[in-house]
Amino acid sequence: MFNAYKDFIMSNRLTLSETIFICILASSLGIAWWAYSFAYNIISPVLKPLGISGLLEGFWHMGGIFFGYIIRKPGSALLGETIAATVEGLISQWGISAVISGACQGLPVEILFLICRYKVSSKSICALGGVVSAIGGYLVTYYWFGYGELSLKYNLLNLGCNIISAAIIGGLLSRYLANQLAKAGVLNQYRISHDQD
Repeated sequence: MFNAYKDFIMSNRLTLSETIFICILASSLGIAWWAYSFAYNIISPVLKPLGISGLLEGFWHMGGIFFGYIIRKPGSALLGETIAATVEGLISQWGISAVISGACQGLPVEILFLICRYKVSSKSICALGGVVSAIGGYLVTYYWFGYGELSLKYNLLNLGCNIISAAIIGGLLSRYLANQLAKAGVLNQYRISHDQD
């Protein structure tokens, strides 16, 4: 089974143009995340004591699903999420923690999409991508930002809110936006275009 996945990965490598596309668009997404963090910093102090600030975090889970859904090749989800997080980390107060979060959010999406062999056109797979991204990202929140010192009830509530937000915004909104771009004809050179026939 491992050899079958290895062969699949080797025969579906990212092209240079796909890599450049991901890097450029992911950099733009990273800037959007940085801009969004200003709104997050205003609203989250109200929601954090209630344990529901995770409802605001779905936007940060879009990168892996968006790029994995468009390109549908190994590495696209992890690269997209990590590049966006790196750009955000360079221009924000988050620094290296953003890069680590991005990798921890993108890797589970990459694994999920690989298990599905990048047949990821369904809403359920994209929503599940948001779920696994939220879980991966919450590990960083739990250990890096001291959430491990908070109660189990608080963490479960916040993780649940994060999962809901990531499934809807990170998963379903990413899918919707990618489909709209594909319908407009701007993604014809990528595998998502096969869905539009």
